[in-house]
Amino acid sequence: MNIYYSLLIVGLLGFSISVQAKDQRIDPTIEHGATVFNQRCTLCHGNVGMGDGLLSRLVPDYPNTNLRNHTEGKDPDSIREAIIYGGQKGILDERMPPYGDELTWLEIESLVVFMRLFYRDAERAIAVLGSTHIPKKPSREIGRAIYKGRCILCHGPEGDGKGKMAKIIKNPPPFNFQYSRLPDAMMLDIIRTGGEAVGRSPKMPPFGEELSESDIKSLILYVKGFRE
Repeated sequence: MNIYYSLLIVGLLGFSISVQAKDQRIDPTIEHGATVFNQRCTLCHGNVGMGDGLLSRLVPDYPNTNLRNHTEGKDPDSIREAIIYGGQKGILDERMPPYGDELTWLEIESLVVFMRLFYRDAERAIAVLGSTHIPKKPSREIGRAIYKGRCILCHGPEGDGKGKMAKIIKNPPPFNFQYSRLPDAMMLDIIRTGGEAVGRSPKMPPFGEELSESDIKSLILYVKGFRE
């Protein structure tokens, strides 16, 4: 009798848990997929899928990662396979990383839903990306990558103003960051609006439309390291 009631209670509890799990199930959403894209995909594909991510700009002969030019594999199964296996199956470039072991089922399916929207209506998908964007915490690692992609040609690998373009850019030449003692706020204005806007070299271009404030702060952290 005790065994019977024990089994009955276990069965009822199991049924109750199953019903609750079904009622509380979280379905894949475009917004969740956009969040995953912001966190995992922008390094190569860029903030809006145009293929201008930091890694794409830094690595020579990197494959074209512009999703707007993507012409094949836009169905859910192909998108899902690309996310899970990356370039392991030889269909995509081998440098496309697999995320099957890193993302949850919900993250993968939400990313599939988001990418389907991107291929149908890129402008709407980009708007969703903007609304779900979580700014990255500034770091010297991010700043280093940005410096290599944007600044090293003029200011040089050591920040001493002896980059490859220093032979061309004269009067004034690229600035030597090793001697810089500018406050962070001034550096942020120069990077964001360009040199001419703040009364400095007109040959320093503005990056406010290309870099987020978090990116600029990361760049400042890295550039200040040349003072050491």
